[in-house]
Amino acid sequence: MASTRADLADLEAFVAIARAGGFRKAAAIRGVSGSALSHSIRGLENRLGVRLFHRTSRSISLTAAGEVLLAELEPRFLGIQAAIDLLDSFRSGPSGRVRVNTLRDAAQLLIAPRMPSFRRSYPDVEIEISVDDRFIDMVAEGFDAGIRYGGTVPEGMIASRLTPELEWVVVGSPAYLNERGRPERPTDLLKHECIRIRTGTDHVYKWELGNGDCMVALDVPGLLTLGDSELSIRMAEEGCGLFYCLRARVEDKLAAGVLEVVLPDWTSNGPGFHAYYVSHRQVPSALRTFLDHLKAPISDV
Repeated sequence: MASTRADLADLEAFVAIARAGGFRKAAAIRGVSGSALSHSIRGLENRLGVRLFHRTSRSISLTAAGEVLLAELEPRFLGIQAAIDLLDSFRSGPSGRVRVNTLRDAAQLLIAPRMPSFRRSYPDVEIEISVDDRFIDMVAEGFDAGIRYGGTVPEGMIASRLTPELEWVVVGSPAYLNERGRPERPTDLLKHECIRIRTGTDHVYKWELGNGDCMVALDVPGLLTLGDSELSIRMAEEGCGLFYCLRARVEDKLAAGVLEVVLPDWTSNGPGFHAYYVSHRQVPSALRTFLDHLKAPISDV
């Protein structure tokens, strides 16, 4: 069968569907409809004279013929992308579009301080940042990468550490602590009003205090449960209760005296921010450049 431009486009769509594990996810990545991809694959199968996917109402899987075709095509399409990336050396810098989904804490502490220097250094890279603490299907939503705490990266993804470990502390306003007393041991928190944390997986987070064998995890009490660090910090400032957060998020509040660290001997170190992306996908040069920029110390950017 003589190859045509339409065949090449449909073959690339076939690889995208096989990588994503479904028509809907592949369609979201490519910015087209699922029905359009389905039509392309039906046409490709008719021209090739073989079925490439087993389809049910809930899932798809490759046929034996599809597995053979994918094994042959995937390294070739990756090679094409690698060849295109080599052209970066002939440009003034990388170009393209990068879509990233990130935690709010990472947006504030990691991305915001580095974005101005990135824009100055790489003016041809288009950046779209979605800030959301909820876990989403990054592939289905069409993102190139996500940023989460280490240890929470979804299974099957490649993780790349962006920061060292992060320090977690319990904080409260002086007014609240003067009225309610200052805890002396972790279990004292069970007698206090705590601003509880609802995580991106919709669970209420247990506060982890201390490190190693001395670490304790407490399901603290509280009538206020929030899913946003900024709002929670504001409520702690207003004396609504104690809050557990990254020290870096409240350094300015601590320096100004509007908040103070509770149980300073029980601060905890947790995994730093990690980027993650699909394991079998060639990392575009623009995304690689953006992630490398995030890893750099502020003094170097």
